[in-house]
Amino acid sequence: MKKIIKNMLCILLVFTTVSCSKDDSTSQDGNSTTDIYIIGQIQKQDGTVKAVYWKNGEEFILPSDKYSDAYAIHITSKNDVYIAGIEFDVSGVRRPIYWKNGEKVTLATNNAEDAYAWDIEVSNNDDVYVIGYEINDTNNGAEAIYWKNGTKVSLHSSGIVSSYAYGIHITPSGDTYVSGYEYEPFSFGRRAVYWKNDSKIVLSDGNPSAISQSIYVTNVGDVYIAGKEDSTPESKAVYWKNGIKTVLSLTGDKKIFAPSIYVANNKVYVSAREAVADQNNVNISSAVYWEDSNKFDLSAGSSQSFSKQVIVVDNDVYIVGSSRPTASSSYDAVYWKNGAKTTLTDGSYTAFASSIAITKNSN
Repeated sequence: MKKIIKNMLCILLVFTTVSCSKDDSTSQDGNSTTDIYIIGQIQKQDGTVKAVYWKNGEEFILPSDKYSDAYAIHITSKNDVYIAGIEFDVSGVRRPIYWKNGEKVTLATNNAEDAYAWDIEVSNNDDVYVIGYEINDTNNGAEAIYWKNGTKVSLHSSGIVSSYAYGIHITPSGDTYVSGYEYEPFSFGRRAVYWKNDSKIVLSDGNPSAISQSIYVTNVGDVYIAGKEDSTPESKAVYWKNGIKTVLSLTGDKKIFAPSIYVANNKVYVSAREAVADQNNVNISSAVYWEDSNKFDLSAGSSQSFSKQVIVVDNDVYIVGSSRPTASSSYDAVYWKNGAKTTLTDGSYTAFASSIAITKNSN
């Protein structure tokens, strides 16, 4: 989930009447504007549970029939805005969807069980790839899949109980990379994998248990994948560069969730949620990130915080997530720029932020 397009014209979103103006700009130089798009979910006291996006802090609800959530955003060079997520159907089953410029598209599945769309990207020839997984009717296992222009393609290997896909990267030449993991309880447990053009590459052997979630491929073809390894009592954030593993530092018996990776200026950035159980066995979560081997904690001033995605634009490090000031407060959608937090909501309802895209727009 690494969706950044630079040097774009003013983006006109079909589903809003927002125009490019000085109010939208984070730049005062008169030559360009910087627009920040963040997507996620709101949960209001009136029962509204909806996928949303914020453009420069202004909130817009994405159309859906019932409960919905947004997980990833991609903006193309043609100024089209794609957002992937899920909604509940009338029977309460999660269905994979995406929005193109605010128009909802429901993706086909083969059964009546839950299915998820975790990431989205559009190739240079306008093919729309949405990746995720669906639960199997027969054995309750999962099948890693992607949809290409709405047609479902399975990444699942025979003899495996479950497979999961979480992140996608498409190169300018059209190569597709998908990160995820497999589960087979009677042999290796959980092992991190990725698929290049539908061919599977195994990153770990299941000892220890490992998963991969976020993927980034550089212009020279280096493949970076962020994930985690589980052990007792902690889990560790890790990343693989071309299959070679690096373990990132931890402090104490903590667990890692939702690692995200980005590479810029010859540095590797990994963000994650770090959690440790208190005396009541309740997880206390902190938003953290690493710049190469240096770890930074973003949780100052929060009772709980967590991060979902990291990107780097013009040497500025952006991390998106959520936090709450006290244990009894609602979560706010937030992002950090170089460690400084911006809050998108006012605490009157619960909000979670999942993904970010930043555009540089020429005037």
